[in-house]
Order: sequence, then C-alpha cells, then structure tokens
Amino acid sequence: MSAKKRVEKIFESWAGFVIRFRFPVLVLVLVFTVLAASQVRFLTIDTSNEGLLHPDDEILATYNQFRDQFGRDDLLVLAIRSDNVFTIPFLEKLKKLHDELEAEVPHVSDITSLVNARDTRGEGDTLLVDDLLRHFPENEAELASLKERVMNNPVYRNQLINEDGAFTTILLRSDTYSAAGNSGLDELAGFDADPAAESVAAGEKPQFLTDEENAEMVARAKEIAESFNSPDFRIYMAGSPIVTHTVKLMMMRDMKRFLRLAVLTIGLCLFFMFRRISGVILPLLVVALTLVTTLGLMAFFGVQFKVPTIILPSFLLAVGVGDGVHILSLVYQRLRRGDDRKAAIVHAIGHSGLAVVMTSLTTAAGLASFAGAKVAPIADLGLFSAVGVLIALLYTMALIPALLAVFPLKRKDGDSHEAHHAGFDRFFDWLTGFTTTRPGIILAVSAAVVVFSATGIARLNFSHNMLAWLPDDLPVKVATETIDKNLRGSVALEVVLDTGRENGLYDPAVLRALDRVGSELENFRAGSLFVGKVIDVTDILKEIHQALNENRPEMYRIPENPALIPQEFLLFENSGSDDLQDFVDSGFSKARITIKVPWRDALAYVPFIREMEKRFQDGFADVKVDGRPVRVTTTGVMSLFARILHATMHSAAQSYGIALVVITVMMVFLIGDLRMGLIAMLPNISPILVVMGVMGWFGIPLDMFTMLVASIAIGLAVDDTIHFVYNFRKYYQETGSVAAAVGQTLHTAGRAMLTTSIVLAIGFFIFMFASMHNVFNFGLLVGLAIVIALLADFFLAPALMARIWSQGTPSAASSARLRSSQYAA
Repeated sequence: MSAKKRVEKIFESWAGFVIRFRFPVLVLVLVFTVLAASQVRFLTIDTSNEGLLHPDDEILATYNQFRDQFGRDDLLVLAIRSDNVFTIPFLEKLKKLHDELEAEVPHVSDITSLVNARDTRGEGDTLLVDDLLRHFPENEAELASLKERVMNNPVYRNQLINEDGAFTTILLRSDTYSAAGNSGLDELAGFDADPAAESVAAGEKPQFLTDEENAEMVARAKEIAESFNSPDFRIYMAGSPIVTHTVKLMMMRDMKRFLRLAVLTIGLCLFFMFRRISGVILPLLVVALTLVTTLGLMAFFGVQFKVPTIILPSFLLAVGVGDGVHILSLVYQRLRRGDDRKAAIVHAIGHSGLAVVMTSLTTAAGLASFAGAKVAPIADLGLFSAVGVLIALLYTMALIPALLAVFPLKRKDGDSHEAHHAGFDRFFDWLTGFTTTRPGIILAVSAAVVVFSATGIARLNFSHNMLAWLPDDLPVKVATETIDKNLRGSVALEVVLDTGRENGLYDPAVLRALDRVGSELENFRAGSLFVGKVIDVTDILKEIHQALNENRPEMYRIPENPALIPQEFLLFENSGSDDLQDFVDSGFSKARITIKVPWRDALAYVPFIREMEKRFQDGFADVKVDGRPVRVTTTGVMSLFARILHATMHSAAQSYGIALVVITVMMVFLIGDLRMGLIAMLPNISPILVVMGVMGWFGIPLDMFTMLVASIAIGLAVDDTIHFVYNFRKYYQETGSVAAAVGQTLHTAGRAMLTTSIVLAIGFFIFMFASMHNVFNFGLLVGLAIVIALLADFFLAPALMARIWSQGTPSAASSARLRSSQYAA
C-alpha cells in the first residue's frame, strides 16, 4: 500500500470514529465553544497610536518616559473661526465654551485658550503672571489694546491665534494616566514628582489613559462644541485624540456591516452551489463557532481589538468555509451516485482529508508569518487568524461528519439536479481541452502579464497616515486640513535636551543655543512639510525678561547677565504659574521642545526627524555642561508615526519571506517531489506579483492593511493549487493521461475550488463597502488576488502539467468525453 493510500485510510478511520461517537464529539465541541464564548465580553478595543507598537518597543518606551515626565503631547484642538475674534460677544461666547469644556469634559488635565492664556507683564519691580482675560474688556479701547497685545505676542501666534486673527483655539490636554487604579497620579505628574517612580515603588505600574477614556473625552467635547457651533462661531475639532476616536467609530460600524454582508453573501453562494439547506447551515455553523472561539481566546489572553483586526471576523467567516465546501461537495456527489450516508462521509474525508489539512496549514502558515511583526496588531492578527484557521479545520473535521451522521440527508436525484450541474460539466470539458492542447499560448500570455506587472512593483511606496484612510469630506479630516493651513500644524515632534546636571538649564550657553536653533527652525520647509511653531522654555524666560524691563519689546530675549537667569525663573515660579512644568523637569536638567508641523504621511516624517536631530546636534556641538555634551532625544506622536512606518516595512519584508519559504516547503512535502512542488508554486506566486504590480501602477501604498495582501493571498491561493495538484497526481497515476487527469480533477475538485474562490473573493470584496480607504484597498486587492489565483489554477496549472507530462497522452477530446461520462452527476 502506497503512502497516500495509508494516509487516506487514516482519514477514513477518523471519519468512522467521529460518526460512531458523534454525540460525545458534538458535546465536547459545544463545551469548548461555550467556555471560549464566556470570555468574549472581556474583549476590549484600543485604537491609540501607542497601541500599534509592542510594549517593549524602544521608541514606545522613550515615549512613555516622556509622558511620565511631561504629560501627553497629543492635544485635542478646537479651532474657532469668526469674522472678528476681538469683539465682546465673541469673547463672551469663547469664555462660556471654555468654562463648559473645563467643567464637563472628563479626563482633561489642562485647557488653554485666550481666556486663560499666560499674560506675563511687569509693574515696576513686580512680575505679574495672570490669565489674559482675567479683566474682561468693556469697551472698544480695551478691545483694541487686547488685540494689540495678543497679535504681538509671539507665544500666542499660531498656537492660540492665527496670523490674521481669524482663528483662535482652545487646547485640551488629556490626563496622562487612567482614572482606573491610578488615582492622584496626574496631580503629581511632571514638575513636582515622578509618578511612574512612585507607582513602581508602591508595587504597581501606572496605566496610561485608556482608549475608552479618550473616547469619553472626545465625545463629550464634541457634544459641547456642536451646541456652540454657528456661522459666526465655526468650530473645527482636530488632533490625534479625535482622529483615533473617529477611526474607532468607523471601525466598529464597518465590522458589523461586514459580518452581516459576509453571512448573507456566503450563504447565497453555498445555496447556489449545493441547493441544500445543510450545505448552507453546516459551513456557516463551523465558521460561526470558529469566530466565537477565536475571539474568546483573544480576550482570555488579553489581546485587544485594534485597527487592523477589524478584518478578523469577516476574514474567518470567508476563509473557514473552504474546508467544509470541499468535504460537502464530495459527500453530496457520492450520495447522488447511490452511496449510503456513512459511506459518503467516510469517502469524502478519506479522499480530501489530507488536502484539507494541508490547505489549512498553508493558509495558517501564510497568516502566522505576521506573528513576529513589529506592528503589534499585525502580529496579533497574524497569530489569531492562524489560530482561527486551525480551529475551523478542527471543527470542520469533527462537526461536519458528526452533524451529517445525525441529521437526515436527501439524495437529490432528477433532471433538475442534472441541469444545475450541466453548465459546470460543459465548462470544465472546454477548459480541459483548451489548457491541455494550447499550453504554450497560456504560458506565454501568463509570462507577459507577470513581467508587465512586475515593473509596477518598483513604483510601490510604504505609508502610514491615519488621516488619509478617512473620507475626504469627513469633519475631522476637513478640520485637520483647515488647522494645518491656518494655524500651521496639528502634529508635534517632541525633542528632549538632557544637560546631565541639575540646574544645567541655567547655563546661558545652553539657553542661547536652544533659542538660536528654535529661531532657525521656524523657517524650515521641505516640500509640503514645514515647521509651524517651536515652543520651549526660552519663550517663558524671554517673556519674564521683557516684563522685568518695562515690558519693552526689544527686551524679549535671553538675559545677558547669567546671574539673572535663575532669579527670573524663581520669580516666575513664585508668581503662582505652573507652566514651567510643561517645559522642564523639577531639577532643571531636562528641557522639552515642541516642534509643530502639519499632519502628513509618516513617510515625510522619517527624514524630517533625522534632520531635526542633526540640527540640534549641530546646534549644541560646542555646548558642554560640566565638560559633557548635551544629549538630544526625539519622541512624541510623530516619532510613533515614523516608528510604525519603519515597523510596517520590516514586517512586510519578513512576512513575505517567511510565508513564501514555509508554503513552498509544505507544497513540496505534500506533492513528494521537489521539481513538481516548485513548479506548482508558479500559479501561487503569479497572482501576488500581478496584484503588487497593480498597486504600483495605481499608486496604492503599502500600509498596515495592504501589507497583509501578499501573505494572506499566497496562503489562500495555494489552497486551490493543493487540491488541483493533489487530485491531478492521483488521477494521472491511474490514467497516465494529462488530459484525463486534468478533466477528472476539474470535475471532482473543480466545483469546490470555484465555489470556495468565489466565496473568498466575495468575502474580501465586502471590505470595499468600508468607510476607510485603506480597508477598501485591502478588500479589493485580496479579492482580486483570489480571482487571479483561481484563473491561474484553472488555466496556468493545467498548462504547466500539459507541458511537463505531454508525451504519451490520449487526445484531450477523447479524455474529456471519457471523464465526462464517468463524473457527470
């Protein structure tokens, strides 16, 4: 007995075992599913930027240290447009909005606007630091004085007021830490204490603000803003908090829509193929239980739902159906030929068991190639989608034979059934004749298409831009573009200077170098990216110095006398303002510099960050504190964007290599022949090259969604190839004819291949109903890859077989007639 026959006997024995112990098997599956389902309620969602990286990522660790010291850097920005900001009605409404936001928006640590902007001035020898609108203007003269002070204050410009005075802003900074279990940490944050150190000393790790708390903050702020919105008080809301919140809402809405569409379309496809209720219910039951079990395992292991994992439920629904379709197709075929129910089940499992297992393993391997990705949710998606595929395999091999053995099945004889399948028979007869008699033409056309597509691959670019995912007319996108244009930026790069010594920031050389670099950066522009504003501790010092020198504009500078620096900082602290804690640490050894820029693709931020690091290193090259150089560190949300882009590039290259090698090895192992296995990979690689070429030619970037296309597609495309090659080898050994083997393969496995590919393609084309552009692209590209892969398996694979085994075969027509008479239903 050959090895393949022994393997088939093993699967037949498994089918017999399941049929015999069908009720215990059903109970066992049910218990396992219920246990997993009980955990689903603990599944949480995280759409934050930091959630896209692994907790031990070096860039994220630096960002967390920054947040521990200085608080959050991603502000929620409300920009208000008016024909005249400096009127009493407008300022009264601004104050009312400011006060309501301050009183009612949860999880906010600080709120800044013209209402409470820092107003530093001197009266004689006294330094006064007060809120700008502490004394509300009562007449036109006071309004004119207020406008002059505001418009001439460089600290306010492009931060609280734009250059022509048509926009003013309210800036909301969220709490650094979550209210759950971190009571009091934010009150101690930054200047007065190190909350992280205190928390660790107390034996607990502080938890940063959660995604749910961010959503509460944004939702309430948005609700209040909408109640104030009017034609003469037009409010635009932007900033990373509302962008991530908007992505979350769209993700949740789309996920529900995808699930409904997936169930509907898959059910219709199954009914069209089988014309049986059992042919619809059984595969859908398998994928439903698979989905519940997989989500339960995610919750059990504390894995959160993040942006890319939006595709997981619909993905498992589409992918998990395939194994059941192949088995049910053979079961129903054997029933039509007169086999009893048990014999039909045993034959189907024995005949397709190995191929089904191998297709699931190759699909899982393609997905698992992302398990080591540096983008955290991609790694989660790769791992749990692979786990889901294996669970679907287990449920298919256990549930379907058990349920088929329990419920009655009708034999479905008659003319209507024959008419239903006659079209398939004629198509496969024509396909057999065409591919086995004209292999040269097919191979030449395929090669030309692949070569042309491959030239487009060189045009591919990587990308990470959450804003670009969103529809162009979405309010948050319009608001961000408006703020970028009128207030010169909505994203910040944070730079931390470490002098390495307590009170190192009192050194005038350090402060002058900082002021000089900041002034130079104000004029920086590279393409569409520019520096809109630089904010640092020298702004406060220059304000103080000006105020103590009769408020003269020319005295807005660093004191020339080094002894004045610590004295002026001390006067500012004694004034009651706590603004210094936003820019320096408690020991005056570290300084924070905020560089505001417009929202762009992270691809533009990568060289920008390198340029900023170089500018600071060059600017401080000759500055030493106690003989030691000043250390420069870049961080902030922008650095996270850049890191995510780099991680995406690394993850794509790694996963493609792993998936290709592993799947090729598995293909060779299944076929048992190195040459045949390598040749069989051509129909699987070709669709990937074509789709990536399409991306290059149409300017679709590789982002954290489209980077998944190649590995997912090759894992799915290889399924049909395995079924084709597995059956071809079996029938070729029996007949010695390529045409007969191709024909018999198409008439046994071809229908299932066609159905599973249609189901998979539709399952992914469903993502084209997404609200976000990147999900649309993902669905389009994977669906296209599956369609091309099916065409490759129906045309290229038979042509390759005909080219390799072309000697000594009967004519295609006679072989097709012979096969058609044997396998017509």
